[in-house]
Amino acid sequence: MQNPKILRFLIKNSKDEQIKTLAQNKLKLKPLTEEEREMYEKVAKNEKVNGVALFSENIVKKAKEKLADGGTYDVHNSEFLTGANISICLTKEFMEAVENDGDYALRFPDVENYNEEDMKDYNEKWHEVGDVREWERMGYAVKTYRTIKAKELWNLINVCATYSAEPGIFFIDNANEMTNASAYGQHVVATNPCGEQPLAPFSVCNLAAVNLAQMADKENKTVNFEKLRETVRTGVRMQDNVIDATPYFLEENKKQALGERRVGLGIMGLADLLIYCGVPYGSEEGNVIVDQVFETIATTAYEASIEIGEEKGSFPFLVGESEDETMQLRKAFTNTGFMKKMPEHIRENILEYGIRNSHLITVAPTGSTGTMVGVSTGLEPYFGFSYFRSGRLGKFIEVNADIVQEYLDKHPEVTKDTLPAEFVSAMELTPEQHADTQCVIQRWVDSSLSKTVNAPRGYAVDQVQKVYERLWKGGAKGGTVYVDGSRDAQVLTLTAEENTLEEDVAVDVTNVEAISAPTEDVTIGSEIGDTCPVCRKGTVEEIGGCNTCTNCGVQLKCGL
Repeated sequence: MQNPKILRFLIKNSKDEQIKTLAQNKLKLKPLTEEEREMYEKVAKNEKVNGVALFSENIVKKAKEKLADGGTYDVHNSEFLTGANISICLTKEFMEAVENDGDYALRFPDVENYNEEDMKDYNEKWHEVGDVREWERMGYAVKTYRTIKAKELWNLINVCATYSAEPGIFFIDNANEMTNASAYGQHVVATNPCGEQPLAPFSVCNLAAVNLAQMADKENKTVNFEKLRETVRTGVRMQDNVIDATPYFLEENKKQALGERRVGLGIMGLADLLIYCGVPYGSEEGNVIVDQVFETIATTAYEASIEIGEEKGSFPFLVGESEDETMQLRKAFTNTGFMKKMPEHIRENILEYGIRNSHLITVAPTGSTGTMVGVSTGLEPYFGFSYFRSGRLGKFIEVNADIVQEYLDKHPEVTKDTLPAEFVSAMELTPEQHADTQCVIQRWVDSSLSKTVNAPRGYAVDQVQKVYERLWKGGAKGGTVYVDGSRDAQVLTLTAEENTLEEDVAVDVTNVEAISAPTEDVTIGSEIGDTCPVCRKGTVEEIGGCNTCTNCGVQLKCGL
């Protein structure tokens, strides 16, 4: 947490002494200099002269706050972990303790008291176990470092998520209850930063994506399910071939990849498909279509993998040393949490023929590839139909959704401001609509998916908490709630929902320079000759193949 106001809030309101202490250690105060104190005192004492306000209410308020605090609050190590995504791994026992207002023990292997043999086992095995509960069942000593009220820790997690967009949540027990890896004696120990790929030790992800925008029957506003099935069948076979064509750097990765033959077929362009069908993302009607689409993808992928398995053989971890052992493995596979929800004919065919791949569906963000081909990314709605996207080098690239222009070309009577209801953006949806759509899709995904629940500015901590609890109860394996502006917002208060940036506007009538109006029309945009939309000062020119501002250097549009 890098926000001093939130740290002060925790110090004042948390009931847990360690949380208070850690917040105090993170916080630092820079005392006012004599000049600063004198300046703030003059502002505070001279709000008005002859009934005329010299300063805005906001500036006067800040001046009084500075005097009351005696300085400016900041944080130690302000850059610590600011460039990383952080997720918290939560167990079923923790969430139940939150619900029941119970205590929760924070435990870890008791490495401080291990003998040489135990320490050797820890160094060799812990990364494969990764779960203190299982470690204890294996007979190793576990230490309780402290016991905390689960709600206090849960509140801390949600305060941080609300006002800094970190951490995300990973429900590890939901993931393990639904993983097919349990059939061959393995379990999930971690997930990647975006949350779509929970994996067993040394597992390898092998991802591809179907462009759902291409699966629309635009004339009839329906889904071309036969085209979708054929594309999925091709994708599964292609990804299975990739497993054998991949050079593996670690022998453990090679053994695991070839042993479980895991693939992850995902999607992009879901929002485009729904627009072509004339149905808003997040609506009840939209979720019916989403459910049908992902049911089709999942069942077709499993049918294709069974067919390839009959042709080339099942994945090795599903093959025993005898026919009886192989049948026991197949039975275990068809009885995983995920497979129990699959159609009966698929489960029966796996028992008879086996299956080529242990996992088949993963929905990754596809941020770069989706943008490259001009469709919505992953399973997300459009963030906006015209926006600037920040690249990895801090550059801003203008993104305009092709589907809008396509619609306008066919409907000249419509403008960008009068688009129909199906053109819904991420920030126009309620967080509950985001979460419910995620849970609909998770039903058909054997690995997991990457999804952001967007919330508007002003969304409160208890509202974020309810969204995470909705995801957990809905069977999600994880989730991220992003409150608009939370990465750079100055939080005014934690009770009144005012999660907005404050504007410091002072009025000085003693020395104002005249500002002349522009003598000609100015076009703000990203094309050559336009005025930069970021700094509003420079001119856009082509530099190095990119439309670049001559003042701030921002790259607005680049050719591929």
